[in-house]
Amino acid sequence: MEIRGNWELYITIYHQGDIKGEGEWKGKDEVLSLVLEEATRNALEERGQSLDKEDIKEVRFLVSFSDQEFSFIEYNGEGKELIENLVIIRSLDKELILQKIEQGKEFLLRAVHEDEHGFYKKYDTLNDDFGNRLHTVYSASIIYTLLKIYDFDKDERILEGIPDWGDFLLSMQSKDEETYGAFHYSYYFKSREKEPRFVVGTTALSIFTLLDLYNRTSDSKYLESAKSGGNWLTTMQEPDGWMKAYKEYKGGEWVYGEKKSLLYNGQVLSALSRLYMVTGEKRYYDAAEKIARCFTEKVEKEGCYLGDDYRSKNPISSAWVVMSLLDFYKVNPDEYYKNIIFRCSGELLERQKQDTDKPLYYGRWTRAYSTSGNGWLAEVMMEMYKFCQEQNMGGCDEYQEAVVKVISSLSKLCPLSPSAFRVASSNTKDNTSSFPFHSPSPFMSPW
Repeated sequence: MEIRGNWELYITIYHQGDIKGEGEWKGKDEVLSLVLEEATRNALEERGQSLDKEDIKEVRFLVSFSDQEFSFIEYNGEGKELIENLVIIRSLDKELILQKIEQGKEFLLRAVHEDEHGFYKKYDTLNDDFGNRLHTVYSASIIYTLLKIYDFDKDERILEGIPDWGDFLLSMQSKDEETYGAFHYSYYFKSREKEPRFVVGTTALSIFTLLDLYNRTSDSKYLESAKSGGNWLTTMQEPDGWMKAYKEYKGGEWVYGEKKSLLYNGQVLSALSRLYMVTGEKRYYDAAEKIARCFTEKVEKEGCYLGDDYRSKNPISSAWVVMSLLDFYKVNPDEYYKNIIFRCSGELLERQKQDTDKPLYYGRWTRAYSTSGNGWLAEVMMEMYKFCQEQNMGGCDEYQEAVVKVISSLSKLCPLSPSAFRVASSNTKDNTSSFPFHSPSPFMSPW
């Protein structure tokens, strides 16, 4: 704070998300602390609304430096570094990880519809709104996630919710002859209408959850539902092995998604492999093997960095090839598949951003723009770390290090506490439109 230089900075005072005052100060060859003091005085003098002593205790001071690559904001009596209007966390420890797990769990438990027991897709923090429909794939994935969290912290609320959540998932499975076994994409709870759209990825991820529920409860209804879903998936497979993306009733007729998706095919390959592992029914293996061959042929032809008809080359699609082949390897431990798994996962490691001079992006993957995408890559790296150890391979620590780096990066995008702020900006170039707002949602989506 005693650094001397040419300073031009702006102070913005926030109270409960609202701007209460703004001030600026320029100093040539001046001490930074003195410039900060003058700018703060100006902001307090120019405040549009009065603040009493109790309000002052709760305000946030956002400090932005013109023509500089950094800012900071006050939080709990400390200055927190900002880059591109996000709080930067330079270190990662167990306490922070536990905090983020707890925050994520609490959000997921709030994201369920109290009467229908299905889960919403997203939450609009500005309008305090979850939307008007429940999504099957997000319900399945959230149940799956909460089960993993239960294994970790034994939160009894999760076990108590399973019967109702499971029933919602089962209710979204079609009993109609044309789509028997498939899962509706979403449910409009106000009109009580199920969307006549059936995506193969939705059914595949539902199978993940159903098999987990069956493993935990031994209730055959979950296994039978998973098998019905698997049976429908086999009807959606093209002769060349690739999956049709979806089936939808539109304009008075059934239409199919003809584009190839590595995401959907990977999800189906994993689901069918897991289903075969549980049931031993060969039809699931045969369909899975066809997709595995499609993937390996594509890798042999194009390499490990892959795209499809929906997306140009990106790490998310590439990671699904790795993850799904890993599931298939568990039912067909052929060295050929193992070699491709390690080859392609190794290339993913090389694509992780390693520039420590850019802390906002360090640990993330190029062309993985969302928290969900990077969270997914962390999951794949964790599975590869365990697989690497099981296979007695060298270099396993690289996968572990990749997980730590990306989790550290994702922690930068989470609020500091359930009632804390996020910082957004409508003009990051000049850094003058930054604003924090209170958000009841600390959730960082893993999908």
